[in-house]
Amino acid sequence: MAKLSTAVEFYQGTKGPLFRLIRTPEQVFAYLLFIPPLFEQANQTRHHITRSAINAYQQGITTIVFDHYGTGDSSGELMDANLLLWQQDIIKQIAELKAHSSQPIYLSLALSAVLLLSDEMLTQVDGLILLQPDFNGKRFVQQFKRLALAAQLSGNAQAKNSQTRNSSPKHGGDNEQKTIDIAGYQMQAALLEELAGQALAKLSDFNGDCYWFEWQAASEALSPAKIKQQQSFAQKDSQLYLYQVDDVKFWQATALHISSSYLTQEQAVFSQLRSAQGESN
Repeated sequence: MAKLSTAVEFYQGTKGPLFRLIRTPEQVFAYLLFIPPLFEQANQTRHHITRSAINAYQQGITTIVFDHYGTGDSSGELMDANLLLWQQDIIKQIAELKAHSSQPIYLSLALSAVLLLSDEMLTQVDGLILLQPDFNGKRFVQQFKRLALAAQLSGNAQAKNSQTRNSSPKHGGDNEQKTIDIAGYQMQAALLEELAGQALAKLSDFNGDCYWFEWQAASEALSPAKIKQQQSFAQKDSQLYLYQVDDVKFWQATALHISSSYLTQEQAVFSQLRSAQGESN
């Protein structure tokens, strides 16, 4: 197996440098930008994203893995982040790829990452890869708070709300801001409010290809909301490919777990993308 061509960089985002890992094959057939899910889900999926990025690279797809502003190894503090900023950082990266190449661009979005989608993004990319997408922002925030409360009750973390007056210039001088500390994540309460307001029906307006992976046992049924999403999307001119993964939900496992069934099916998707692009060239 050839040695991976990996570049580590701090890319200049909208507000500050973003940590990025870029894997570039010798012949590029497409680009795949991995959008990190939110908060603890980012840590729970990082090992799987790495596996996926390497698999895509081996099929001639340039992969970009990054951390949102104020998270991971990127610059800034979570306190200074908001939904629009994260969306602008994604759009900026997509725009630069389009400016330098005519090859197709895909987004990989796991779990809560889909809450960051915007109409502008969807008009700029050729396809989406969705992993157990959660389109209901209100439900996601409620679950996040419940998990934090459970951790607090077990003595593993604290959750609290507070009103703070911050005199730092980057926080707007003497303006009062409501902050919230949940399971060690300190942020402006407005960020959670923005995420809770994301109830997306955007896929119904998307005209690219969509590869949708759902973790469910053979006897398990999809929720009515997801069935409605898929039906709405299937009515468009684009292609909807559905995949069922009967495996452990790795992001919920207490130890690092690799979902081999998912990686095998995803590898077939990458091969399909390469074949399609090879035929068009």
